[in-house]
Amino acid sequence: MSLLDRRSRRTTAIALVLLAAACAKKDEAPADAPPARDPNSPLFTVNTGLSTPESVLWDATRSVWYISNINGNAPEKDNNGYIVRVGANGEAKDSVPFIKGGAGDITLHAPKGMALQGDTLWVADIDALRGFNVTTGQPVASVSLEKLGATFLNDVAIGPDGLVYITDSGISFDAQGNVTHPGKSRMFAVNGRAAVEAVVFPKESAANGIGWSAARAGWVMVGFNTQTVFEWKPDTKEATTIGTGPGGGDGLLVLADGRVVYSSWADSSLNVFADGKTTTLRKGLPQPADLGFDPARNVVAVPLFGANRVEFWPIDTPAPAPAP
Repeated sequence: MSLLDRRSRRTTAIALVLLAAACAKKDEAPADAPPARDPNSPLFTVNTGLSTPESVLWDATRSVWYISNINGNAPEKDNNGYIVRVGANGEAKDSVPFIKGGAGDITLHAPKGMALQGDTLWVADIDALRGFNVTTGQPVASVSLEKLGATFLNDVAIGPDGLVYITDSGISFDAQGNVTHPGKSRMFAVNGRAAVEAVVFPKESAANGIGWSAARAGWVMVGFNTQTVFEWKPDTKEATTIGTGPGGGDGLLVLADGRVVYSSWADSSLNVFADGKTTTLRKGLPQPADLGFDPARNVVAVPLFGANRVEFWPIDTPAPAPAP
């Protein structure tokens, strides 16, 4: 074999070794790269210190999540409901509940939906709207809706007019735990310390989750006993039907792009409503109640009512349209 042939073979061998090494290095993940996230697992979970969690609310100013806990039967006035705070990624903030029924002069039976207005945390509590100082947790207001016949106050939201809106599912439970419907399905508006009936929905719909849609200039609502997605504009007397879904509607939020996300007990799902149609985002969420949402991170909090935990999931947002 000539010297030229030997050099040629050695050069080829070296090239093959270098190519194999380069391919192996290409297949290796960078040492500092985060592990790939399992799309079927939540970003994080809170599963301690909860008892029948019903609602979650994100406070961007203080970087905390508030979680309301019924801690018993939803329609029972037992003054043992409570609210806990957790950090942005679910870490515990308090050794005892932030707000607890029966502690001092606090009354809180079965807290459900919540909303923030300035320094006040508003909470639905069977037939009353409770207000607490968001820094101290001390009570600052209590608006009774008992004389208006409220039976099951549920979701709470702040309207663009500055009023506090709250749904009344109108339901109750008999001695065997069966759902009855003695009251109206409706929405109240609270101005200061006075409440008025804003709109009445079909009786058996059991009004639940609400959210203001700037794109629609109206409220969107889902009910616990209906498959209908409703819309109500403040200058009208009645709600209209804008779509349908699986039923068992509970928590609802409106994204910045106008899409509506809501939870369903009927098929343990999280859904998105857009262009008159409901699409399932995720299933396998048993008894998903009132949703919380962090828009900066596109994270939705899903309280699982009977499982005593809250799961936090990402919500994909559409890519912005290219500039013309």
